[in-house]
Amino acid sequence: MKTKDRIIEASIELFNSQGERNVTTNHIASHLNISPGNLYYHFRNKEEIIRHIFTKYADHMQVSFEPVKPSQDAIKILTNYLDAVFSALYHFNFLYDNLPVIMARDPELRVQYLQIHDKMMEKIHHLIVSLQVAGVINMDNSDIDDLANIIKQQVTFWISYSKTSSEDSEITEQLLYKGLMKVLLLFKPYVTAEYKDAVAEISEKYRARADGLVPATEDEE
Repeated sequence: MKTKDRIIEASIELFNSQGERNVTTNHIASHLNISPGNLYYHFRNKEEIIRHIFTKYADHMQVSFEPVKPSQDAIKILTNYLDAVFSALYHFNFLYDNLPVIMARDPELRVQYLQIHDKMMEKIHHLIVSLQVAGVINMDNSDIDDLANIIKQQVTFWISYSKTSSEDSEITEQLLYKGLMKVLLLFKPYVTAEYKDAVAEISEKYRARADGLVPATEDEE
């Protein structure tokens, strides 16, 4: 792996485990056992590192949240979305934890984030419409935009909410799955009778992971 890529990966690891605010470029260099000068050869400052990480995050979101295909199974559409949410939260949790502060420091990054935000809102809106067309949910079309916004808010601020609501600030897989349970709960009032059992089955799967009864990395059919 190239030094530049190692710096990015190490930064993500340290930002996630220690908090972005607590990690300096010197910490990153020390963690990699390289000189600060070597790090500055690749990145001028921490903000530039974060911009590169954000590009990696944007690529991850683009790949993970694939467009819904008409031929897809409706329940698979929902589980794919929830699994993609977990992956984003897990791999880039520091961004969700400190997003307003990071964007306030870097106007360029704020512009990038708002572009991603708009694309994600479109994808969530498409998800809801696809579930509506498939008969999984039934809701007024006029409420779709509001539900999409609430889902995006739940995902974006679950980590910061959790860290300010408990003395334990550790971000675990179980905590992230608890957040997914809240997202799934937003759909429940609209689930049709035909799909109640299927959605309940999804709920039990994520509840088991939230309770630590099933490894989050376990593959399921």
